[in-house]
Amino acid sequence: MAKTVIRDLLQIFKSSVSAVLPDNLIRNSVKYSPVSQQLTILNDKYDLQSKDVHVVGTGKAVQNMAVEIEKVMGPKIKQGIISVPVGSLKHRPSGILTYFEGAKNNLPDTNAENTARKVKDLVTKLGHNDLLLVLISGGGSALLPLPKEPITLEEKTTLIKKLANAGADITELNVVRKVISDVKGGQLAIQAQPAQVVSLILSDIVGDPLDLIASAPTTENKDDASKALNIIKKYNLFDDLPMSFKTVLSKDKEQQLFPKENVKNYLIGTNQLSINAALEEARNLNYSALALSNIVTRNVKEVAKSYATLAKLVCHLVTGKMNLNEVKAHISSLNIPGLNPEIMNQLVKVAHKDICLVFGGEITVEVKGVGKGGRNQQLALEFSALIHEMKDDFNKFEIYLLSAGTDGIDGPTDAAGAIGYLNLVADAKKENLDINIYLDNNDSYSFYKAFRSGELHVITGHTNTNVMDIHLMIIKRST
Repeated sequence: MAKTVIRDLLQIFKSSVSAVLPDNLIRNSVKYSPVSQQLTILNDKYDLQSKDVHVVGTGKAVQNMAVEIEKVMGPKIKQGIISVPVGSLKHRPSGILTYFEGAKNNLPDTNAENTARKVKDLVTKLGHNDLLLVLISGGGSALLPLPKEPITLEEKTTLIKKLANAGADITELNVVRKVISDVKGGQLAIQAQPAQVVSLILSDIVGDPLDLIASAPTTENKDDASKALNIIKKYNLFDDLPMSFKTVLSKDKEQQLFPKENVKNYLIGTNQLSINAALEEARNLNYSALALSNIVTRNVKEVAKSYATLAKLVCHLVTGKMNLNEVKAHISSLNIPGLNPEIMNQLVKVAHKDICLVFGGEITVEVKGVGKGGRNQQLALEFSALIHEMKDDFNKFEIYLLSAGTDGIDGPTDAAGAIGYLNLVADAKKENLDINIYLDNNDSYSFYKAFRSGELHVITGHTNTNVMDIHLMIIKRST
């Protein structure tokens, strides 16, 4: 294992996160003139001479978004409530806005629910002369939980956990959350009427769908209860549903008119921005860097297998064991969303250098064990196990994979992710660690904590941003 490569991977990941830090994104997107009282968001202008500004925010990135907004707009802001993850407020910001922590380990809790009630109370009192500025990022759903009565928070949390453990992806989870929430699925914007509503959004969902990010508190919900029911039935959870859910989901809900003309949503931060920064840093470190996809999804095991096969194909292309057309034909069958086989044409031109392949997205993990971990740590470990079995295909190469979340938190752990590599299995055996035991028990965190004293853990703490995950694969010729 080359420590220089490990340092490079960590530096590239750090750069990818820095590019989507919320204070930078706000500065680039929002301008305010105290003299004219004109607010400019991207290319749109808002006259605030006769309006009071109120701010609410929810998500892993909104603390720094809110701090920067207050710097930009100052005393024009009348009041605000910001819901942030537990552990975020080591240094509580001073100013007009009030911050509340909740959702420990990214799970809704009573603290977050109490904050959601405060937010609802604030927005329902707004009038024609108010502008509500809403700050939204990934993690916002867990930080703004307010189930429709008679559903309790405990019942709602239990259902979402069961869906996630059964393999439901974030899109499916948010469809269910919206239908059973009193503030999501556009409800926050509806309840703020007749105030003008403007949202600044960082995306943590593949494809950046505004109607799903943080369960869409300010975006019209076009899904009905039947769609949520079908997802629950898909994962065989309907029969065990408490009666409270069946009561809510069976109601013929009256369609509330969504005030489209009075609500504007702006997407200011995405996974693609993070990937672009990773590419730039990798090239600065003298790698041939290519972005292969920003919409990687599917289950951890499937993605690990696809990545391992891709690594083999790249090595065979570089050494001449396979020609370009053969490699492109195989890549078409890898089922990596967004991966265009034609990108191999670029790889051929730079094959003389060490290679860094960059991916983004968000995958899922089916939990069968009782260990501690997350999708990124699990992917790094699964990938290491697979390339170990294929090691004869990697003669004269070193293979590495960093998988980490830009929010700094992977599952209910203090790690953002981890790094896997070609000889990890063999090196682990020298420390009497059998990675298959850890894999089978979904205990990747414990493995990386024990192996080499945590050297391959990616530890950043809360980054206060969130644009999904970054996967970095380095393919390096052995020296």
